[in-house]
Amino acid sequence: MTDPQALVADLGIYVGSFLVGAISSLIPFVAIDVFVVAMTMHLGASPALIAIVALAALGQLVGKLPMYAAVRGATALAGAASERQRARLARVRAWCDRWGKRPHQLLGASALVGLPPFSLLATAAGVLAIRTRAFCAIVLAGRGARFAIVVAVTLLAR
Repeated sequence: MTDPQALVADLGIYVGSFLVGAISSLIPFVAIDVFVVAMTMHLGASPALIAIVALAALGQLVGKLPMYAAVRGATALAGAASERQRARLARVRAWCDRWGKRPHQLLGASALVGLPPFSLLATAAGVLAIRTRAFCAIVLAGRGARFAIVVAVTLLAR
């Protein structure tokens, strides 16, 4: 049941927007940006787009949060990990260190523009020692702004 059109038809635009956001954060070939464009084209300049943007961003957060929490937990348990697991964790930390000393700004930029890939960075945020509240706020703001820009560009292009 990963067909966005079927979800919206069965559950309505609001629940459908949330679920497509969550599913697209887990399954790469479900493109949330395409969904937001399609909803914008379908609804036009409707106040409902505000809720769709917010719910799609919330869905993205809900989909990414378990991966973030798992990596954060694995980082906390690194002392009890096997040698192989510690080596993997060290490689992830080295990768994160290469991207800079400003993890919050890096996560925000990734959530907004997708570079570095948001999926990778949202998962690596646990290693970057970003607190859960900050992670949630940054992801919601970044993804919400991204989807709002997608809506605005789509409406202007119509």
